[in-house]
Order: sequence, then structure tokens, then C-alpha cells
Amino acid sequence: MFSPDGRWIAYQSDESGTYGVDVLAFPDKHFKRHISSNAGYPAWARKGHELFFWQFGLGQNQPQLMVTSYQERENSFVADKPRVWSENRFINFSTTRSYDPAPDGKHVVALMPAETTQEPRDRVIFLLNFFDELRRRAPSGTN
Repeated sequence: MFSPDGRWIAYQSDESGTYGVDVLAFPDKHFKRHISSNAGYPAWARKGHELFFWQFGLGQNQPQLMVTSYQERENSFVADKPRVWSENRFINFSTTRSYDPAPDGKHVVALMPAETTQEPRDRVIFLLNFFDELRRRAPSGTN
């Protein structure tokens, strides 16, 4: 995934034997920085200098959403120590990134586990024709 300025590529790699997040300079590819082991699915904040990613294997059932701040110094990528972005439980699909940082970098759109025990947790419900359903449940002109 390209950084907002197009100078860096963040990607998931297993070059070290375990999955991790690395950052590579673009287009020169003269600089590479390892960000975190046991991690994956990176996403750049559109404003500011932050890189988000999932951290696996921290003794949690679910991976944690992490973030690292970074600076660019003379064509090098200098990342701070990654920190937990939120203690909330998010849903992580093993084949795709299931979150996206908002443009301000202060919010994240993410899949969250259902808070009800009435529905089975092994399925996803898609609501098609949302506005038709809304009109059915709350017809206009009623007080």
C-alpha cells in the first residue's frame, strides 16, 4: 500500500520466516525498514505520519490494532515504537484488511463484533435496499 505522498510502500511480508510489516522506499527501493513482526495488513493515515497494522500473537484471542508514528529524514524512514491504537475488539478477516483509518487519523472504520447474544456469531448479515427497509419500518408522515 502506497503512502499518501507516494514515497513509501507498506506491505506484509514473511521474508524473515514470520509475517510482519515492512516499509520500502519507492521508486528507488534503496531503503527498507522492518516495522513489526507477527503483524500484517498495513494502512497509512491520510494526514499526519502514522502507519496502522494488525499485531498478532499478543496473548489475545483477536489481533490488536497498532499504530506507529514516523518521520522522513534524508530519504530514510524513521518509525517510533508501535503502540496499541485501541483496546476495542475488532474483527479481522485472515484474507483482507477489515479496517480503514479516517482521513484525520483519529478515527477508524472497522468491523466490530456483534454485541448481542441472540444472533449466532458465525455469519454476516447484509441489508440490501436499505432505504426501502427504512420506509417500511418508519413510513413518512407518521408522528
